Amino acid sequence: MSKPGAKKRLLLAVITVLGANAFILGNVWLNRSVVIAELTLSERELSLPYHWGRVKDDSSLRLNLAWTTPWFTPNEDKWHYLYRQQQRILTLQPPQFASFRFGSCTEGYQRQQRSGWVLLEFNGQSYQDYLKQAEQYYSALQQRLAAEAVAELNAGLVQDRLREATKRRQEQLEHAEEQWRVAREEVTRLFVIDAAADRNLLQQTLANHSGPKASQLLIVPADIQLSYTWCQNDKAAKQPEVLVNRLAVESLYVAKPYAQRLPIDTDRQQKIRFQAQVRYGRFAEPWLSALTLSGTEP
Repeated sequence: MSKPGAKKRLLLAVITVLGANAFILGNVWLNRSVVIAELTLSERELSLPYHWGRVKDDSSLRLNLAWTTPWFTPNEDKWHYLYRQQQRILTLQPPQFASFRFGSCTEGYQRQQRSGWVLLEFNGQSYQDYLKQAEQYYSALQQRLAAEAVAELNAGLVQDRLREATKRRQEQLEHAEEQWRVAREEVTRLFVIDAAADRNLLQQTLANHSGPKASQLLIVPADIQLSYTWCQNDKAAKQPEVLVNRLAVESLYVAKPYAQRLPIDTDRQQKIRFQAQVRYGRFAEPWLSALTLSGTEP
């Protein structure tokens, strides 16, 4: 015969589990009861996990949000290395930077992480600026390589060296052309453009935007860290920079009916292209409301 104490502990454990589930489901319902924004993202902003389709018994799927911050205006050499990377450094206005109340550099920048808010922009001015940078880099490289070719011809280089130089220029140009194509067709269009510990500061920024693109802006929670450059011991003027470590929600659960629509390509020979309707609710938490393969009917 079991002891009364054991039954009580079992009952308490069941109540705790049920209570936790009820709390979670209640928060989900409250979040989804109000839609504050809806974005139409694609495989450019929502990446499939690397193992998708490789584990036969695993039918679960989460799509990871791909985002970046506005790019520095790089010179030609830096662009060569930066064009595919997702940045996390963000330069802020003094009021936004001050709102985090970072400590002194003696504490180290690694330990100075704060909970805060960021302003997300989808397919807006930051992405257009990036496209412009990609095109300018491609055009500038074309002009420089053309000038080099003329100079080498005038210098009377021997045929072997001239062929080598021509081949090198052609490879550089093809690489730059591929970078421009990637900028137009593949990189994420989701940018973090501002951050603050005080949400009201971002609300003021958001209020200054109007027009059709205003609906593509939203405020979401994130973890913010002091930039390592702030504590560098140099004589240069310090930029109020932060490192956006992560968004509070960076992956979206894909329900089985939606996941079944995505073809499984274990060899990763083809890019799976799709469109996804992502809604943000009352607590700025996103969820997937629709998913279709590109070129197919909903």
